[in-house]
Amino acid sequence: MPHIIIEHSNNIEPEVNVQKIVEDAHEALASQGIDKGRIKTRAVAVNNFSVGDKGKEGAFVHITLLLLEGRDIPTKQQYGQAIHKAVQVQVADKIAGCAITLEVRDMVTEAYIL
Repeated sequence: MPHIIIEHSNNIEPEVNVQKIVEDAHEALASQGIDKGRIKTRAVAVNNFSVGDKGKEGAFVHITLLLLEGRDIPTKQQYGQAIHKAVQVQVADKIAGCAITLEVRDMVTEAYIL
């Protein structure tokens, strides 16, 4: 049920192993007590982007965590921080100044179809 969507500027490769980012983010959420078998994690390279005042020379990773509604803010923060930290470990030392952001969003239970 939870989805982790990792969008990233295409210029972080080959310095960063994107598959490793996907796997580490997946494991980070599972380590918070979420059933690993229900997590869906993917990465999408973005070819057209502009980052701050660096424009096309900038780099970013933006993570969206989608959860079924009902969790409180501290729980969402806990999940988000675990994922953010896992991604930061893979990126921060390899791409100087890379913007790494994360947003947690609720999915409406009645509108989520399995």
